[in-house]
Amino acid sequence: MKKPKDIFNPQAKIIANVDRVVEHIETGCTSPVLIEVDPSNACNHACSFCLSAYIHFDKYKGTEAFSRALMSRDVLMDLCKDFVDMGVRAVNWTGGGEPTLNRHLKEAIEYCGKHGIKMGMFTNGTLFDKWDMFDTLVNNMTWVRISVDAGTKETYNGVRRAKGRQDWDKMVSNLSQLIETNQRSGNKIDIGVGYVISPDTYSEIVDFAEFFKDFDLTYCQYKPEIIIREKGGEQRDLEFWTKKVNPLLDEAKAILGNKFQVNGYKFEDLAMDRDKFGRNYEMCLGSQLSPCIGADGHVYVCTNHRGWKQYSYGNLYDKSFVEIWKDVTKRRQVMEQIEKVECFKNCTKLCKPHESNKAVWEIYKNFDDKTKNELLEQQEVIKKKLKHPEFI
Repeated sequence: MKKPKDIFNPQAKIIANVDRVVEHIETGCTSPVLIEVDPSNACNHACSFCLSAYIHFDKYKGTEAFSRALMSRDVLMDLCKDFVDMGVRAVNWTGGGEPTLNRHLKEAIEYCGKHGIKMGMFTNGTLFDKWDMFDTLVNNMTWVRISVDAGTKETYNGVRRAKGRQDWDKMVSNLSQLIETNQRSGNKIDIGVGYVISPDTYSEIVDFAEFFKDFDLTYCQYKPEIIIREKGGEQRDLEFWTKKVNPLLDEAKAILGNKFQVNGYKFEDLAMDRDKFGRNYEMCLGSQLSPCIGADGHVYVCTNHRGWKQYSYGNLYDKSFVEIWKDVTKRRQVMEQIEKVECFKNCTKLCKPHESNKAVWEIYKNFDDKTKNELLEQQEVIKKKLKHPEFI
C-alpha cells in the first residue's frame, strides 16, 4: 500500500479547515472539525504508559469517569445524530479505555459512515473478532491504528499487562484479517500500527520495524510517551531522546522506508523552557475545533482533561451535545480556567492539540480581512493535497 501524502501535517490541516477557524474567531462558536469520542473508559489492557490511566486512580473511584465505564447506546446514538446535524467532519473513536469494549460501537460506526462522517480509531485490535467488525471497519472507517508499543511478544504482554492473557497472537491475527479484508475491498482504508516510546519500550524500536515491515500497512507510527501530570515528573530528559532513541529511530527508518512516521511532538521542543515546552500561544484555540467526549458523558476541553469535571462543558446524560456546544458562555468560562492559570499549569506538557494550537494562534494574532480572504482562498487547494484533512 502506498503511503498517503501528508498524513500527519497539523499546520496544513488547520488551513484545510480554516473556515471553522474563521467562524470561531468572528463569532466565538463553530461546529467542531474533529471530535474525540470515548465509547469506553474500561480496558482489557493496563499499559504502563497509558495517557488515560489516571481515570482509574483511587481518587476517581465513585466518580462518573470511573463508574460510567461504557457509554450507553441511547447516548451514543443520539450523539452520532447530533454530529450529522452539526456538520462535524470527523470522529476519532478512542479512549478512555479500549473503544471496542462497547458493544454498541459497531452500530455507531455504521450510522456515521452512512451519513458521510470520516472516522478513525485508536485500538489495541484484540476484540475485532468478538464483534465481527472487519467488514464494518473497512466499509466505514477512514483509518484504523493498532497500538502495539513493542517489538516482541514478551515485551508486549509485559508493558500492556493484559490481565494474564497472551494477547500478542490475538492482535497479530486480527490485524492480519483486517488487512486481508481491506485488500479484498481495494484498500479502502489506511491501516497503521503505533509505538509509544518509553523507557520500557524504546529498546525494541528496531524489532518493531523488522516485525511489521512486510505487512501491508500505510504507516508505522512512533511517538514519545506523555508524562501524565497525575503520575508526577516531567518529560524525559532530552539526552534520553537524542542519545538512546534517535539512533534506533534512524535504524527503523532504514528498514521501513516510506512507512516510517514519527508523529506527535517535536523532540526539539523537549529542550525548550520547562514551563512552556515550545508553546508560542496564549490561548488553547485548537481545542475549540476538537473537543473530547468521555464515556462518562462529559464533553471535555480535550483528551488531556478527561475525568476533570472543572474542564467539562456539560454532560450528555443531562443535555444534548448540540445544547452543550451552543452554550458559548459556559465554554468560555471553562477555557478561562485553563488560560489564566500560569500558562496552562494543569495541562500535560506537549499535549495532543499542541501543534494545532500553534497553527491556530498564528492565524488568530494576525487576523484581519485580508488574511481571512487569503486563507479561505488557500483552503480548497490545501485540502486537495492532504490525505485526511479532517483529522486535525
